[in-house]
Amino acid sequence: MRQKKSALAIEPTDTVTSIFTARRDLLQGVKSAVAGSGFGVEEADLLVSLFGVRELGWDDLAHDAAAYVAFKELELYLVHNPSLLSRRIRKLADAKPPLVEVRKPEAGSGLHFNALRVRITAEGEPLQGIPPRLLAAHHQVNEEISARVRARRQSAKDFLVNP
Repeated sequence: MRQKKSALAIEPTDTVTSIFTARRDLLQGVKSAVAGSGFGVEEADLLVSLFGVRELGWDDLAHDAAAYVAFKELELYLVHNPSLLSRRIRKLADAKPPLVEVRKPEAGSGLHFNALRVRITAEGEPLQGIPPRLLAAHHQVNEEISARVRARRQSAKDFLVNP
């Protein structure tokens, strides 16, 4: 009689490599979505994030009452290389018509004079034609994925001896 082989244990390296595999798989979909727009994945990430703040009320990215987000916040939030953030914002601001607007901090705000803020313009809202129910559903799916990833990450930290 043959014995069933037990499932192989998942090694830590399997978990880490699966993160990169998932990223590659997701990236292909995003590249398809932005194909032909003249923008890369990084600019799309920036526009979607700013759209979420201004039009969908997302609160996971710190912003002021006028929906301006500090560059520093974007550097911490976006998934791409933050060293090129200013260049990407400039590209979007210099587009005809401008897709984002950049503001200096208001006098007396306590912010450094070069702590710029940015928000999406009406022309930069490429998602306007999509029904709000579909945007909300898509956002809900993404939030669920993120919540599950964060929960697994936290449970992994719980097992560390010196977190």
